[in-house]
Amino acid sequence: MRTRAIAIVLLMIINSSVLSLNAQFNIKEFGAKGNGISLDTHPIQDAIDKAFENGGGVVEIPSGTYLIGTLILKDNVEIHLQPGATILGSPDFKDYPEIIHKFDSRTNGLYAKHFMIFAEEARNISITGTGAIHGNGLKNYQKSDPQNLRPFMIRLVNCQNVTIRDVKLMESANWTLHLLGCCDVNIDGVTIENGIRSNRDGVDIDACNRVIISNSRFRTGDDAIVMKSTNDTLCQNITITNCIIRSDASAIKTGTESNGGFRNITVSNCVVRDIPVHAGIELMTVDGGVLQNILFENLTMENVATPVFIRIGNRARPFKPGQYVNHIDDAKDIFLNNITVLNSKLPSGIIGMNFKKIRNITINNYSVRSSVAQNPVAFNKVPFEEFSYPAANVFKNLPAYGFYCRNIEGLYIQNITMYPAENELRPALVFDRVSSLELFSVKAEVRKEAGPMIYLRNSTDVVASFCRSFGSNNALFAVEDNTNENFYLLNNILLPGQKEVVNVTPLKDESFFEDFKTDLKYSIASNEIFKGLPAWDLQNNPLKFNIEITKRGSLQLCLLILNNAPNPGNVLVRFEGKTQEFRIDWSDWGWAPITLLKEYSSDQKVEFEITSADKNSDLKISKAYFRYQDVLKTD
Repeated sequence: MRTRAIAIVLLMIINSSVLSLNAQFNIKEFGAKGNGISLDTHPIQDAIDKAFENGGGVVEIPSGTYLIGTLILKDNVEIHLQPGATILGSPDFKDYPEIIHKFDSRTNGLYAKHFMIFAEEARNISITGTGAIHGNGLKNYQKSDPQNLRPFMIRLVNCQNVTIRDVKLMESANWTLHLLGCCDVNIDGVTIENGIRSNRDGVDIDACNRVIISNSRFRTGDDAIVMKSTNDTLCQNITITNCIIRSDASAIKTGTESNGGFRNITVSNCVVRDIPVHAGIELMTVDGGVLQNILFENLTMENVATPVFIRIGNRARPFKPGQYVNHIDDAKDIFLNNITVLNSKLPSGIIGMNFKKIRNITINNYSVRSSVAQNPVAFNKVPFEEFSYPAANVFKNLPAYGFYCRNIEGLYIQNITMYPAENELRPALVFDRVSSLELFSVKAEVRKEAGPMIYLRNSTDVVASFCRSFGSNNALFAVEDNTNENFYLLNNILLPGQKEVVNVTPLKDESFFEDFKTDLKYSIASNEIFKGLPAWDLQNNPLKFNIEITKRGSLQLCLLILNNAPNPGNVLVRFEGKTQEFRIDWSDWGWAPITLLKEYSSDQKVEFEITSADKNSDLKISKAYFRYQDVLKTD
């Protein structure tokens, strides 16, 4: 009997809980008008609060237009928009009270302080139904800057078990749906329409874990789906599938904020169309975070500016004051499979840094038809742009029409087909500073009779087999003399009279180490030359120098440095009682950008000491330059 009584009590508790969660709270019963004129913020919030006090429930939004300012969503509450229901953002900025949340993020206060729907640390929350949430941003909030004077549509911070299903999100005044530090999120059957630019993204997945986006449609003025890490937390375990995407910016992107980095991302079975400026796939890490284990497969693209852009950069912007980026992590293990592109205007690019290569890229079953010919820059004059804003269109007039690849270790390309635009004179593919390159069944049309299909320079360990070209060009491969090593050709297919390889005169590389503007410079005066540059050996020999700081705001001390030892070494920067440390794990000359922990409000002469943290390391330095860094810029 006692056991039975306990069972009955437990059943009553469970039933009570289920009834509580399924309880419905119609906002009309709380006084909502739904006429699009009266402000209905308080009645809807009262319904949410009542559902929360009840232990959970469904807040029903019946047919009508409900003008609101800010709503706070709470634990175990579902907002359900019935057919014909619209939540409309107020055009009066005063209806959105300032909210500074507890969760650490670069966006907090800088990007946004005002929201239509907001939640922090909420559990088991949902926004569902076939109605719409309208940000009223097309007619209002047109001024782009400052960004935080335009309300976000939905911002969910550090929330768990989130469902957003079937709703239509329209004309947000700022980012549409920002998931920050959230876990276990399911977005399904959602439509997002934002017709204008100025930071009006679709979905921003920021420092999140376990997020699924499926069966959704996007038409956005800014990035449609963008993954970010605006603090030092990994954005990871993300799945995007069965979506149709149109955007005036990028379709699917990582970055630009990338302090924590990105790992375990799968994108599949998507259609990407009408990307006039940026890229269909844009994978970038530029603030020190990792980019690893990324898979894109079964995508079709049409009318895109750049199909694919993969980039590791060196901005190294900290996510909050009093911090700095102390290392540059890897970009590696990226797989592109079964992708077709119609009407590509610009070439795709995979571009690492001179000292930090992108590693292990696989491209399989890729087809592209290009529609715009360009007059290219010379093979030796493509700039590094390591500190520039990371975007595909930073690199102008690349010397390949299909893929331009530079600074990569481990690139495997199989079963790709490329067709150029009319009057195109560029080769299909260019490889510069690529090691461990494998080409299998690479096919491309070449319009220039005297031009090659593939151009190689500064590359090692290259294997090419079963490759062939269409057209009447005279060579499959052009190889710069004395700049490539270990080049193996197997079973390639030649046209009548076509050469497999032609050797061409090597082009001298220009120095790109000073391709950012600054007038605060200290260069080494030394008789020791190491890898082409004057070098100071930091082993048991600190470098000391004085420099007049004349720039205001945030400064980066950029050290042109390398590590000649097999293991990573740390460099120390000491100035005015402060010590900062940066990991050097590269063996060629490259910039270590160290954001100084002190700013100077007036001109001041400062003494710096640069030294090695480890007696056994072999660090060499050639230059110490200072650059202004705009830490308040929004992306």
